[in-house]
Amino acid sequence: MKRTGMIKIIALAFFLTPFFASPSTLWADYPERSIIFIMPWPAGGGTDISLRPLVQAASRNLDQQIPIEYHPGGGTAVGMGLLKNKKADGFAIGMASINGLINQHTRKVPYDFLKDFTFILQYAEYTYGLAVMADSPWKTLQEFVEYAKTNPGKIRFSSAGPDSPQAMVMALLANNNRIEWTHIPFEGGPPALTALMGRHVEAYTTTMHVKPHIQAGRLRLLCAYGEKRLPSFPDVPTLKELGFDIVAPSFMVILAPKGLAAEKEEKLHQAFKKAMEDPEFLKACGMVDHMPLYRNSQDTIKQMQYFNKLVGGIIGQMKSPKK
Repeated sequence: MKRTGMIKIIALAFFLTPFFASPSTLWADYPERSIIFIMPWPAGGGTDISLRPLVQAASRNLDQQIPIEYHPGGGTAVGMGLLKNKKADGFAIGMASINGLINQHTRKVPYDFLKDFTFILQYAEYTYGLAVMADSPWKTLQEFVEYAKTNPGKIRFSSAGPDSPQAMVMALLANNNRIEWTHIPFEGGPPALTALMGRHVEAYTTTMHVKPHIQAGRLRLLCAYGEKRLPSFPDVPTLKELGFDIVAPSFMVILAPKGLAAEKEEKLHQAFKKAMEDPEFLKACGMVDHMPLYRNSQDTIKQMQYFNKLVGGIIGQMKSPKK
Protein backbone atom coordinates (compact mmCIF):
# COMPACT_ATOMS: atom_id res chain seq x y z
CA MET A 1 0.00 0.00 0.00
CA LYS A 2 2.78 2.37 0.88
CA ARG A 3 4.51 1.67 -2.44
CA THR A 4 1.26 2.19 -4.38
CA GLY A 5 0.57 5.43 -2.54
CA MET A 6 4.04 6.73 -3.24
CA ILE A 7 3.67 5.97 -6.95
CA LYS A 8 0.38 7.88 -7.02
CA ILE A 9 1.98 10.93 -5.33
CA ILE A 10 4.88 10.94 -7.79
CA ALA A 11 2.50 10.61 -10.73
CA LEU A 12 0.32 13.45 -9.41
CA ALA A 13 3.33 15.68 -8.86
CA PHE A 14 4.52 15.01 -12.43
CA PHE A 15 1.06 15.82 -13.77
CA LEU A 16 0.74 19.08 -11.82
CA THR A 17 4.25 20.38 -12.53
CA PRO A 18 3.25 22.37 -15.65
CA PHE A 19 0.58 24.20 -13.64
CA PHE A 20 2.76 25.23 -10.71
CA ALA A 21 6.18 25.63 -12.30
CA SER A 22 7.25 29.23 -12.77
CA PRO A 23 6.75 30.69 -16.28
CA SER A 24 10.47 31.39 -16.54
CA THR A 25 11.12 27.68 -16.03
CA LEU A 26 8.49 26.61 -18.55
CA TRP A 27 9.69 29.05 -21.18
CA ALA A 28 13.39 28.62 -20.57
CA ASP A 29 13.75 27.08 -24.04
CA TYR A 30 11.75 29.78 -25.85
CA PRO A 31 11.92 30.07 -28.78
CA GLU A 32 11.96 26.34 -29.48
CA ARG A 33 10.85 26.88 -33.08
CA SER A 34 11.03 29.57 -35.74
CA ILE A 35 9.38 32.98 -35.23
CA ILE A 36 7.44 34.53 -38.10
CA PHE A 37 8.18 38.21 -38.71
CA ILE A 38 5.37 40.12 -40.44
CA MET A 39 6.65 42.99 -42.55
CA PRO A 40 3.91 45.46 -43.60
CA TRP A 41 6.05 47.09 -46.30
CA PRO A 42 7.17 45.54 -49.62
CA ALA A 43 10.58 43.97 -50.13
CA GLY A 44 13.34 46.19 -51.44
CA GLY A 45 12.25 49.50 -49.93
CA GLY A 46 14.13 51.57 -47.38
CA THR A 47 12.37 49.95 -44.42
CA ASP A 48 13.28 46.49 -45.67
CA ILE A 49 16.91 47.44 -46.29
CA SER A 50 17.62 48.24 -42.63
CA LEU A 51 15.17 45.73 -41.15
CA ARG A 52 16.61 42.58 -42.71
CA PRO A 53 20.04 42.73 -41.04
CA LEU A 54 18.37 43.63 -37.73
CA VAL A 55 16.13 40.56 -37.90
CA GLN A 56 19.05 38.37 -38.99
CA ALA A 57 21.11 39.52 -36.01
CA ALA A 58 18.18 38.94 -33.61
CA SER A 59 17.78 35.47 -35.12
CA ARG A 60 21.39 34.66 -34.25
CA ASN A 61 20.92 36.05 -30.74
CA LEU A 62 17.91 33.78 -30.19
CA ASP A 63 19.52 30.83 -31.97
CA GLN A 64 16.34 30.42 -33.98
CA GLN A 65 15.15 31.23 -37.50
CA ILE A 66 13.04 34.38 -38.02
CA PRO A 67 11.75 34.28 -41.60
CA ILE A 68 10.26 37.55 -42.86
CA GLU A 69 6.81 37.44 -44.45
CA TYR A 70 5.91 40.46 -46.59
CA HIS A 71 2.31 41.64 -46.36
CA PRO A 72 2.19 45.16 -47.86
CA GLY A 73 -0.98 47.07 -48.50
CA GLY A 74 -3.12 49.81 -47.05
CA GLY A 75 -0.13 51.83 -45.91
CA THR A 76 0.82 48.96 -43.50
CA ALA A 77 -2.80 48.32 -42.44
CA VAL A 78 -2.85 44.86 -44.08
CA GLY A 79 0.24 43.59 -42.26
CA MET A 80 -0.70 45.13 -38.94
CA GLY A 81 -4.19 43.70 -39.10
CA LEU A 82 -2.69 40.29 -39.79
CA LEU A 83 -0.26 40.56 -36.86
CA LYS A 84 -3.01 41.66 -34.48
CA ASN A 85 -4.92 38.43 -35.14
CA LYS A 86 -1.96 36.13 -34.50
CA LYS A 87 -1.60 34.27 -31.19
CA ALA A 88 0.29 36.17 -28.51
CA ASP A 89 2.65 33.25 -28.02
CA GLY A 90 5.90 34.87 -29.10
CA PHE A 91 6.02 33.12 -32.48
CA ALA A 92 4.57 36.00 -34.48
CA ILE A 93 6.13 39.47 -34.31
CA GLY A 94 6.50 42.36 -36.72
CA MET A 95 7.39 45.99 -37.21
CA ALA A 96 5.32 49.15 -37.34
CA SER A 97 5.99 52.67 -38.55
CA ILE A 98 4.27 56.01 -38.07
CA ASN A 99 2.05 55.11 -41.05
CA GLY A 100 0.22 52.53 -38.97
CA LEU A 101 -0.71 55.20 -36.46
CA ILE A 102 -1.66 57.83 -39.05
CA ASN A 103 -3.97 55.31 -40.77
CA GLN A 104 -6.09 55.13 -37.65
CA HIS A 105 -6.78 58.87 -37.80
CA THR A 106 -7.74 58.98 -41.46
CA ARG A 107 -9.73 55.82 -42.20
CA LYS A 108 -11.09 52.60 -40.77
CA VAL A 109 -8.40 50.02 -40.02
CA PRO A 110 -8.64 46.49 -38.52
CA TYR A 111 -6.67 47.32 -35.36
CA ASP A 112 -6.27 49.81 -32.53
CA PHE A 113 -2.64 50.92 -32.62
CA LEU A 114 -2.30 51.61 -28.89
CA LYS A 115 -4.47 48.76 -27.59
CA ASP A 116 -3.86 45.72 -29.82
CA PHE A 117 -0.09 45.31 -29.62
CA THR A 118 2.79 44.67 -27.23
CA PHE A 119 5.56 47.17 -27.98
CA ILE A 120 8.93 45.46 -27.60
CA LEU A 121 11.24 48.35 -28.49
CA GLN A 122 11.91 51.21 -30.90
CA TYR A 123 14.96 50.66 -33.07
CA ALA A 124 15.17 53.61 -35.51
CA GLU A 125 13.65 56.70 -37.05
CA TYR A 126 13.12 57.49 -40.70
CA THR A 127 14.47 60.58 -42.40
CA TYR A 128 12.47 62.25 -45.16
CA GLY A 129 12.78 64.81 -47.91
CA LEU A 130 11.40 66.07 -51.22
CA ALA A 131 13.15 64.83 -54.35
CA VAL A 132 12.88 65.93 -57.97
CA MET A 133 14.76 64.90 -61.10
CA ALA A 134 18.21 66.46 -61.27
CA ASP A 135 17.42 68.11 -64.63
CA SER A 136 14.17 69.66 -63.34
CA PRO A 137 13.89 73.47 -63.40
CA TRP A 138 13.67 73.70 -59.59
CA LYS A 139 16.95 74.19 -57.75
CA THR A 140 15.36 75.12 -54.40
CA LEU A 141 12.18 74.40 -52.48
CA GLN A 142 11.20 78.06 -52.77
CA GLU A 143 11.28 77.81 -56.58
CA PHE A 144 9.26 74.59 -56.45
CA VAL A 145 6.61 76.09 -54.14
CA GLU A 146 6.38 79.29 -56.21
CA TYR A 147 5.82 77.28 -59.38
CA ALA A 148 3.12 75.24 -57.68
CA LYS A 149 1.36 78.39 -56.50
CA THR A 150 1.34 79.99 -59.94
CA ASN A 151 0.47 76.74 -61.74
CA PRO A 152 -2.38 75.15 -59.73
CA GLY A 153 -2.71 71.41 -60.28
CA LYS A 154 0.36 71.12 -62.50
CA ILE A 155 2.57 69.48 -59.85
CA ARG A 156 2.07 65.76 -59.24
CA PHE A 157 4.00 64.06 -56.46
CA SER A 158 4.31 60.41 -55.50
CA SER A 159 4.54 58.91 -52.03
CA ALA A 160 4.87 55.52 -50.30
CA GLY A 161 1.23 55.58 -49.23
CA PRO A 162 -1.87 57.75 -48.82
CA ASP A 163 -1.36 58.10 -45.06
CA SER A 164 2.42 58.35 -44.96
CA PRO A 165 4.08 61.11 -42.92
CA GLN A 166 5.73 62.30 -46.13
CA ALA A 167 2.33 62.77 -47.72
CA MET A 168 1.13 64.49 -44.56
CA VAL A 169 3.97 67.02 -44.89
CA MET A 170 2.94 67.82 -48.47
CA ALA A 171 -0.68 68.19 -47.39
CA LEU A 172 0.37 70.62 -44.66
CA LEU A 173 2.49 72.60 -47.10
CA ALA A 174 -0.45 72.87 -49.48
CA ASN A 175 -2.87 73.65 -46.68
CA ASN A 176 -0.76 76.40 -45.13
CA ASN A 177 0.40 78.04 -48.36
CA ARG A 178 -2.68 77.87 -50.61
CA ILE A 179 -1.10 75.36 -53.00
CA GLU A 180 -2.94 72.94 -55.28
CA TRP A 181 -0.99 69.84 -56.26
CA THR A 182 -1.92 66.22 -56.96
CA HIS A 183 -0.94 63.35 -54.71
CA ILE A 184 -0.22 59.99 -56.40
CA PRO A 185 0.16 57.40 -53.59
CA PHE A 186 1.76 53.98 -54.03
CA GLU A 187 2.13 50.92 -51.81
CA GLY A 188 5.71 51.47 -50.78
CA GLY A 189 8.78 53.40 -51.85
CA PRO A 190 10.03 51.44 -54.89
CA PRO A 191 6.98 52.07 -57.12
CA ALA A 192 6.79 55.70 -55.94
CA LEU A 193 10.42 56.17 -56.95
CA THR A 194 9.78 54.47 -60.29
CA ALA A 195 7.00 56.99 -60.97
CA LEU A 196 9.45 59.86 -60.51
CA MET A 197 12.28 58.24 -62.48
CA GLY A 198 9.80 57.52 -65.27
CA ARG A 199 8.71 61.18 -65.18
CA HIS A 200 5.10 60.30 -64.44
CA VAL A 201 5.23 62.75 -61.52
CA GLU A 202 7.25 65.90 -60.89
CA ALA A 203 8.36 65.08 -57.33
CA TYR A 204 8.59 62.30 -54.78
CA THR A 205 8.07 62.91 -51.06
CA THR A 206 10.41 60.24 -49.83
CA THR A 207 12.47 58.41 -47.27
CA MET A 208 16.19 58.26 -47.95
CA HIS A 209 16.18 54.98 -49.87
CA VAL A 210 16.68 57.39 -52.81
CA LYS A 211 20.11 58.33 -51.43
CA PRO A 212 22.13 56.49 -54.14
CA HIS A 213 20.19 58.28 -56.89
CA ILE A 214 20.88 61.67 -55.30
CA GLN A 215 24.57 60.88 -54.86
CA ALA A 216 24.76 59.66 -58.48
CA GLY A 217 23.29 62.94 -59.72
CA ARG A 218 20.03 61.50 -61.03
CA LEU A 219 17.84 63.18 -58.40
CA ARG A 220 17.99 66.46 -56.50
CA LEU A 221 16.91 66.79 -52.85
CA LEU A 222 15.17 70.11 -52.25
CA CYS A 223 14.69 69.87 -48.47
CA ALA A 224 14.65 67.59 -45.44
CA TYR A 225 11.66 67.11 -43.13
CA GLY A 226 13.41 66.53 -39.80
CA GLU A 227 14.51 68.70 -36.89
CA LYS A 228 18.09 68.59 -38.19
CA ARG A 229 19.79 68.38 -41.56
CA LEU A 230 20.59 64.94 -42.93
CA PRO A 231 24.12 63.68 -42.19
CA SER A 232 24.51 62.54 -45.80
CA PHE A 233 23.31 65.86 -47.23
CA PRO A 234 24.41 68.61 -44.84
CA ASP A 235 23.91 71.32 -47.50
CA VAL A 236 20.18 70.54 -47.85
CA PRO A 237 18.07 72.75 -45.55
CA THR A 238 15.16 71.58 -43.42
CA LEU A 239 11.62 72.83 -43.85
CA LYS A 240 11.93 74.70 -40.55
CA GLU A 241 15.04 76.49 -41.76
CA LEU A 242 13.16 77.58 -44.86
CA GLY A 243 10.37 79.12 -42.82
CA PHE A 244 7.87 76.25 -42.89
CA ASP A 245 7.18 75.17 -39.31
CA ILE A 246 6.77 71.48 -40.15
CA VAL A 247 8.62 68.40 -38.89
CA ALA A 248 7.60 64.90 -39.99
CA PRO A 249 6.88 62.46 -37.12
CA SER A 250 8.82 59.22 -37.36
CA PHE A 251 9.49 55.87 -35.69
CA MET A 252 10.20 52.18 -36.41
CA VAL A 253 9.25 49.72 -33.68
CA ILE A 254 9.23 45.97 -33.06
CA LEU A 255 5.93 44.70 -31.72
CA ALA A 256 3.83 41.60 -31.11
CA PRO A 257 0.13 40.83 -30.59
CA LYS A 258 -1.32 42.11 -27.32
CA GLY A 259 -0.98 39.75 -24.36
CA LEU A 260 2.57 38.51 -24.92
CA ALA A 261 3.96 37.04 -21.70
CA ALA A 262 6.47 39.29 -19.96
CA GLU A 263 9.24 36.68 -20.01
CA LYS A 264 8.94 36.20 -23.77
CA GLU A 265 8.73 39.95 -24.33
CA GLU A 266 11.95 40.43 -22.38
CA LYS A 267 13.76 37.72 -24.33
CA LEU A 268 12.74 39.32 -27.63
CA HIS A 269 13.63 42.75 -26.28
CA GLN A 270 17.15 41.69 -25.35
CA ALA A 271 17.68 39.91 -28.67
CA PHE A 272 16.68 42.96 -30.73
CA LYS A 273 18.45 45.43 -28.46
CA LYS A 274 21.69 43.50 -28.94
CA ALA A 275 20.95 43.26 -32.68
CA MET A 276 21.00 47.06 -32.87
CA GLU A 277 24.77 46.87 -32.28
CA ASP A 278 25.29 44.61 -35.30
CA PRO A 279 27.64 46.21 -37.88
CA GLU A 280 25.49 45.11 -40.82
CA PHE A 281 22.42 46.76 -39.30
CA LEU A 282 24.32 50.01 -38.68
CA LYS A 283 25.74 49.88 -42.20
CA ALA A 284 22.27 49.39 -43.69
CA CYS A 285 20.89 52.30 -41.66
CA GLY A 286 23.66 54.46 -43.07
CA MET A 287 22.77 53.40 -46.60
CA VAL A 288 19.23 54.77 -46.30
CA ASP A 289 19.83 57.43 -43.63
CA HIS A 290 17.74 55.70 -40.99
CA MET A 291 18.69 56.93 -37.54
CA PRO A 292 19.18 54.08 -35.01
CA LEU A 293 17.31 55.02 -31.85
CA TYR A 294 16.70 52.68 -28.92
CA ARG A 295 13.69 53.02 -26.63
CA ASN A 296 12.62 50.29 -24.21
CA SER A 297 9.06 49.04 -24.05
CA GLN A 298 7.74 51.60 -21.57
CA ASP A 299 9.42 54.55 -23.28
CA THR A 300 8.16 53.32 -26.64
CA ILE A 301 4.59 53.23 -25.33
CA LYS A 302 4.94 56.81 -24.05
CA GLN A 303 6.32 57.91 -27.42
CA MET A 304 3.42 56.24 -29.24
CA GLN A 305 0.94 58.04 -27.00
CA TYR A 306 2.70 61.34 -27.73
CA PHE A 307 2.66 60.75 -31.49
CA ASN A 308 -1.00 59.74 -31.34
CA LYS A 309 -1.89 63.17 -29.93
CA LEU A 310 0.49 64.92 -32.34
CA VAL A 311 -0.94 63.22 -35.43
CA GLY A 312 -4.49 63.94 -34.26
CA GLY A 313 -3.61 67.61 -33.98
CA ILE A 314 -2.01 67.69 -37.42
CA ILE A 315 -5.03 65.99 -39.00
CA GLY A 316 -7.26 68.57 -37.34
CA GLN A 317 -5.09 71.36 -38.70
CA MET A 318 -5.31 69.92 -42.20
CA LYS A 319 -9.09 69.88 -41.96
CA SER A 320 -9.07 73.63 -41.17
CA PRO A 321 -7.15 75.23 -44.05
CA LYS A 322 -5.68 78.69 -43.61
CA LYS A 323 -7.35 81.46 -45.58
